[in-house]
Amino acid sequence: MMQLKSGDIFAEHYQLKKRLGTGSFGEVWLAQNLLADVEVAIKYYGRLDDNGIKDFREEFKLAYKLHHPNLLHLNHFDVFEQCPFLVMPYCSNGSSAILAGKMSEKQLWHFIRDVSCGLMFLHGQTPPVIHQDIKPDNILIGDDGRFIISDFGISRKLEHTFRKSVNKVESSGTLAYMGPERFSENPLIVATSDIWSLGMSAYELLSGHLLWEGMGGCVQLNGARIPALNKEYSSQLTKFIHTCLSINTWDRPTARQAYEYACSMLKQEASQPSLGPVTHATPSVSSALPPSTSPHIKKKPNKHVSKRLAGWIALSILLVLLLIKGISTFFGNLEEERTYTACRTKEDFKHFLNRYPTSSHAEFVKLKIQMLVEDSIKEVQRREAAVQITVDTIEAEQPIEEELPAKQPTRFKPKPKAETPSPAPDSAKIRRENEERFFYNCQTVADYEKYLRQYPKGRFVYKAKRAIQQIEAEMMQSASPQEKTVRKSTKISLEL
Repeated sequence: MMQLKSGDIFAEHYQLKKRLGTGSFGEVWLAQNLLADVEVAIKYYGRLDDNGIKDFREEFKLAYKLHHPNLLHLNHFDVFEQCPFLVMPYCSNGSSAILAGKMSEKQLWHFIRDVSCGLMFLHGQTPPVIHQDIKPDNILIGDDGRFIISDFGISRKLEHTFRKSVNKVESSGTLAYMGPERFSENPLIVATSDIWSLGMSAYELLSGHLLWEGMGGCVQLNGARIPALNKEYSSQLTKFIHTCLSINTWDRPTARQAYEYACSMLKQEASQPSLGPVTHATPSVSSALPPSTSPHIKKKPNKHVSKRLAGWIALSILLVLLLIKGISTFFGNLEEERTYTACRTKEDFKHFLNRYPTSSHAEFVKLKIQMLVEDSIKEVQRREAAVQITVDTIEAEQPIEEELPAKQPTRFKPKPKAETPSPAPDSAKIRRENEERFFYNCQTVADYEKYLRQYPKGRFVYKAKRAIQQIEAEMMQSASPQEKTVRKSTKISLEL
């Protein structure tokens, strides 16, 4: 940033006379316009590159269009040695900061009315213009006594550009007027952030000092409370300042509500002038709304609260539906397991598969049906083979029985043949039937393992092992991660 001193010629035809103030991004000087022979205020900023100057020019074009009795109009924009500067009217009365600790309550209501009227105009733009730095130093006193907002229209994008160019952060004075929402986990700047700054400015103008040692709204996040004003001030003023300094943005009044409330209070005090004369004139603001007839701040229904309530209702309905679905799924799974456990025959398994086609047991059930079909085919083949053997035996013995009558009859009665004892039951067949009955009654892993121990070389060894693998795979799919880890470790230990 350039080093300027009184008497320097700035931008060819501005002679600097006195430094009026220093901000985060530049300085304000009283200067004499040598061409027009008038006093003006010049605010110049730090050096910017061509892109930064282009952005600044666009910001000026937007701010130049803003005309309001409570806004300081920007007359001219120019660039000097890569430093953009603004030319503005000079307010010889200075800023409202000189009145800190000296304002009466009636003067403060005028201050609140004028500043909130200007903010109402800024917030009503499309998109809204948020000042972001309302403080007594930026509220000037016009020649007619009107309070005028200055230093507005600089966007967050340009602030970031200026901070990089001058290698500075915002001053502690600005920090003192920043609301708590700007210190939260997700910093937020909204229109009512200017209202918080207005409340802090009003407190300073009444008491003569800043709250919380100039630390701003960050201390409110830790539970700091607002000290009470002196009892000489009305309860309406105290309540208004406390409302402006609310920790929640939606609890603060809007600029319109603050303006209407200040107008109503001034109207009441005009009929009962007990606070002393006003030291400056009270201009009529043609662009302001008519004052409210009620001295209380009327808060409109907060859209954020209604949206939040609708969100909670929708979430509650969703949770109830999920709970109902979960209960239905739980009892459905119980019924599915009961039906699966009761399956014994091929028809039972087919009925289960038709009823629960997407069941986790579907693959195993299909395998079980295939095994039962194969076994039934083998049983039919075995029976057909047994019947064929019986037929062949009968055919082989039939000729002998036919030749017996052909023998010569004997005079003597033949001796009765000894009764042939029935053959001993086939032990191998009984063993096969027992093994088959044992295998088809198996349902769990323990049952199949017991079968493998009893029949290590049985006919269904391969099928039993496949059934164990299928059951274990289904159990692993439905188990939690902890149970999977325990089962794997148990299996490894058993194998060892």
